[in-house]
Amino acid sequence: MIRNLLFVAALAAVFLAPLQASAGVTFELLYAPCWTGDKNNVVHPTPNDLTYGRYRGAIDCYNDDFNGRGSRTVLTIKGFQAWEYGTVFLYYDITGPWNGANSTTDGEQDRANERGGFFGGITTTVSPKKIAEKIRGQPLDWGPLVDLEVKYEMEHVAKFGMLNYYGLQWDLKIPHMDFVAVTTVIRDDSVFKGVDFQIGGAWQASFSLLSQDFIFDGFIQVGLFGEGAGVGNFEGLKGNQFLTSQPQLLWDFGKPIGFTPGKLYAGFEYQIALNRYLITGKTENTLSGMIRWNI
Repeated sequence: MIRNLLFVAALAAVFLAPLQASAGVTFELLYAPCWTGDKNNVVHPTPNDLTYGRYRGAIDCYNDDFNGRGSRTVLTIKGFQAWEYGTVFLYYDITGPWNGANSTTDGEQDRANERGGFFGGITTTVSPKKIAEKIRGQPLDWGPLVDLEVKYEMEHVAKFGMLNYYGLQWDLKIPHMDFVAVTTVIRDDSVFKGVDFQIGGAWQASFSLLSQDFIFDGFIQVGLFGEGAGVGNFEGLKGNQFLTSQPQLLWDFGKPIGFTPGKLYAGFEYQIALNRYLITGKTENTLSGMIRWNI
């Protein structure tokens, strides 16, 4: 109880203080209640197979699978920093961040990854364009291409270890968009033989309705060909083509209640995943409510 009160007091002190810093670190809290899911209408290939666990007809449920149950809370931590010749970006998703080691859901013991499961990555980019501009002493105009960067990402998954991505990031100038970035990378997953070619994109558009401010942002990632056969503990499996997208619609609710604009948002995230975790036929459609805090 004392810890909870101190936590609330610390948050209140931060929110009530003047917020003048630029948004370099972001916290997002997402909750999928699984109101439209029925645990008696879950698709499992066999009674003990936790691969799929899809709630038939549901739109706000995670799969009831090896990564947890249909209703989940996810805490996302993001950090972004531009440097002279590129950028650094990191994010981590923590599933069940408030759950204890002996937590239960509906009286049943939570699965291991629901207690502190995580997923995330660290990305660094280097811009040959910015280096060339430094050498030339003047900017380069590439029309609709704002920048072209060499990209490396190491991604961490609690159950699968680390993945590597190597490739390019294309920053585009699109009317009415805050930013649009397209990535073309090689996906190198150590649990599968071979590599895959993956394309993706991220976007953000800010807009206003009457006096209220909103953001529409998100990302999409597509694995085009699939990786090879599994090795080690993944022998007998195969890395498949996949698609994952998470668009978000957020309202700046901090502005009308007197906080600094652009700091506190509330809204929704909708996730669609085809061949989730590269598993053939594994689909996930999830609507989550969310709160975002830009520090």
